[in-house]
Amino acid sequence: MSVFRVAKTAAFLALAASRNPAVRSAIKAAPNLVSDERKKAAYEATKRAARKAGELTARIVPPNRYF
Repeated sequence: MSVFRVAKTAAFLALAASRNPAVRSAIKAAPNLVSDERKKAAYEATKRAARKAGELTARIVPPNRYF
């Protein structure tokens, strides 16, 4: 199976799942089910991942002299 067909199938499955009323109500209720500790942990993990991505980009891409 080609990569395009896999991506197309995944997109159609996501579209079909997003139209399901049970999935929609679960997605709407999800923020209320997460505790504050988990929200903070997710926030810190996101910051850490963004920082590492920036560091990796700085190693790969040379600095621009004009900015």
